[in-house]
Amino acid sequence: MKVIENRALKDEEKMELQEIQLKEAKHIAEEADRKYEEVARKLVIIEGDLERTEERAELAESKCSELEEELKNVTNNLKSLEAQAEKYSQKEDKYEEEIKILTDKLKEAETRAEFAERSVAKLEKTIDDLEDELYAQKLKYKAISEELDHALNDMTSILSVQCPSVWISSEIRVGCPLE
Repeated sequence: MKVIENRALKDEEKMELQEIQLKEAKHIAEEADRKYEEVARKLVIIEGDLERTEERAELAESKCSELEEELKNVTNNLKSLEAQAEKYSQKEDKYEEEIKILTDKLKEAETRAEFAERSVAKLEKTIDDLEDELYAQKLKYKAISEELDHALNDMTSILSVQCPSVWISSEIRVGCPLE
């Protein structure tokens, strides 16, 4: 009976050990279930986050494509503007050169105009002086003509009184006895 008791005691110890192991296994299983549920919950959250992140990534990729297209357009526009800027720069240089040439011509024309104005002023003064002198000469001529007319009239009067036979007209006859 001792053998049975020993065996029963061993079985009891074994049972107690198995109960402890069962409790531990239940505890481990509960812990595993809890961890599983937590991981499953986290997985659901992460899957939701992943889905939202993928949607944002798609939107970002779409936006990136739009921005790349816009960048391409802006680059093309920039190249076009640079070409126009170069063209306008060349035109600007050309116009600046033309302005310089025209400015030089203007200065030269102004100098010539000033010289011409001075020449005109001198010529006008010369003309005025000549007109004044012409007027003075005409007055002298008139005075001399009048003096000659008076002298001629006086001579005619003297001749007609002293030589009545001499006829004086546009032709002067010579033949006065006083000669």
